[in-house]
Amino acid sequence: MSLRDELLKAGLVSADKAKKQDSDTRKQDHQRKKSKTLVMEEAARQEEVRRQAAAEAARKRERDRQLNLEREAEKHRRELAARARQLIDSHRLNESDAEVLYNFLDSDGHWIRAIRVTPAQCKGLAMGQLSIVRGDRHEFDFALIPREIAIKLDEFAAERVLVLHARSENQVEEGNATNEETS
Repeated sequence: MSLRDELLKAGLVSADKAKKQDSDTRKQDHQRKKSKTLVMEEAARQEEVRRQAAAEAARKRERDRQLNLEREAEKHRRELAARARQLIDSHRLNESDAEVLYNFLDSDGHWIRAIRVTPAQCKGLAMGQLSIVRGDRHEFDFALIPREIAIKLDEFAAERVLVLHARSENQVEEGNATNEETS
């Protein structure tokens, strides 16, 4: 027998009060369970919000890292282009009064282009002493530069070097003959 039943039997509590007490107890139990569930749900919601915030922060960091890499690559590309432009412009051997047309294939290998050279420059191109590179003043800007500069340029801007013939054996023999005559 429960305490409630004993109190009812003794007449200390009325039946209505006992029912109300039972009802209040059930409500309190229900409210406690509901509160516990609500607290757990709220904690789960907060954890989910924290997890989403952390994931968003990680995505933002990755996006920022990618943007920084792209900016660095673009900066490096611009620096190389400026270096190539400076190298070409400072060693350009084109002469405005040159009359001989020297034909060569463009970088894609499909278009025949021409550059005006002097007879000495034509010989230098054939012997591999000179090179033709693409400038960046306009579409048809082809610069004539020394072989050594073209080799330097080929290290970081190979797409600009259009014509670079192998050195001719005649040049080596002529150089040796010149050295022997002076000895």
